[in-house]
Amino acid sequence: MKTLILAAIRCSLMFTAVAALSLAYPTSVQAVPTTYQYIGNPFTSAFAPYTMSDFVTAMVRLAGPLGANMPLTTVTPIAFTLHDGVQTISNHDANFVIFQFATDATAEITEWEVFVETSVGFAIGTFHQSTNPPPEPQTGDVAGRNTGEFAFNNDSPGVWSVHASVPDAGSTISLMTLTFMALGLVARRFQRAAMKYSKPCT
Repeated sequence: MKTLILAAIRCSLMFTAVAALSLAYPTSVQAVPTTYQYIGNPFTSAFAPYTMSDFVTAMVRLAGPLGANMPLTTVTPIAFTLHDGVQTISNHDANFVIFQFATDATAEITEWEVFVETSVGFAIGTFHQSTNPPPEPQTGDVAGRNTGEFAFNNDSPGVWSVHASVPDAGSTISLMTLTFMALGLVARRFQRAAMKYSKPCT
């Protein structure tokens, strides 16, 4: 009987562990990488090789989505790419970066400061900050190189859109399989223990 009780306790502990794993996993899959894309408006001033048909675009990939009602906050992307029609700067060649975002109640980006620069002085940036007083840039896209080639626009903010990644279905299926295997193992062990100690006495 003592062995049967110990077996039941072990089974109970295993059920508890499996249940805890199942409850914790959905929370972890919510923080899927999220990509934010920016499309700016054409430059209003441009010096060759830039033209007034060029504009800034950005792809910023974060470990998870931005929260709602967030004040202007510095974030650290896991990857990014900015393009200005002439040059492209990414997380592979930038040596100075600023990524700050603010959001509204629906987690849409309302204010931002994004600026990247390489070691040779090539830079791309986009700004929209209603809280920053002059002479700090309030709204504008800029691009330039240390050779005197640059372009910009003022008071013409672009648009951010969000593209959430699809959770890893393979990981979900693997966890479900593991959970069912553990439950099956628990059931078999408990059944064998019960059969062993429920035999009638002779």
